Amino acid sequence: MIDKELIKRMVLAPLTTETTASDIIQFSKDIEGLEPYSVLVDEYYIPLAKELMPDRKIGTIIAYPFGGFTTEMKVEMTKKAVALGCSEFDIGAQYSYIKSGRFDLAKDDMLKVVEASQGKLDIVGMAQVGQMTLEELEKICKMFLECGIHIVKTNSGMNQGNTVIEHISFMRRVFGGTLEIEVSGGVRTGDDAYRYIDAGVNRIHSSVWKNVIGWTGGAQ
Repeated sequence: MIDKELIKRMVLAPLTTETTASDIIQFSKDIEGLEPYSVLVDEYYIPLAKELMPDRKIGTIIAYPFGGFTTEMKVEMTKKAVALGCSEFDIGAQYSYIKSGRFDLAKDDMLKVVEASQGKLDIVGMAQVGQMTLEELEKICKMFLECGIHIVKTNSGMNQGNTVIEHISFMRRVFGGTLEIEVSGGVRTGDDAYRYIDAGVNRIHSSVWKNVIGWTGGAQ
C-alpha cells in the first residue's frame, strides 16, 4: 500500500543520463493519483513536464552536482528557469571556494543567483554534507540564509556521499526552524524516511522513491 502521506513530502526527480521523453511520459503516468511535493527535470524537459503535469510543481537543477559552473552561467540558467515558469531549482554552491576557505566568494556567487531569480521561485541550496565537515556545514547553511535561501538539500546523491541522522540533528540544533531541510543521499526505505522526518527533515528525495513509499506498480 502506498504511503500517501509520505509521498507529499517527496521531491521526485527522473534525472539520469539516459532519461528520454518517453521516460518523462511514463513517469507522469506512474504518479497519477499521487501528490508529491514537486518534480524536478532537466531544463530540456521542463516544457514537456509542464505540458504533461500542468497542476504539479515542476523544478529543475543548476550546477548539479558539483557546483563548478561560473557565476555567469548560473545566473543565465536561473533566468531561464524563471522564464520557463519553474517552481524551484536545486543549485550547487561553489564547493571549490568553500573547500579553499573562500566563503566570501561562494556567498557572492549565490547572491547573484538569488538576484537573478527575482523572488519568483524557490531556491534549494545543496550543502553536500557527505563531503563537508560539520564546521563547513554550519558555514554553508549560514551562507545560504544570509543570501535569502531558506531551503537546504543535504546532498546531491550521485556518489557524493550519504546523509546521516547526525547531519540533520546538527542543522536543527544550530539553526532551529530557520531552515527547511530536504534530505537526499541515504533514503532507501520508508523506515529511513521516517527516521529523517523524526530528526527534523521537511522534504525527502530518493532515487528509489517507489520503494520508499511502497509503490508496487501504480497508485493505490
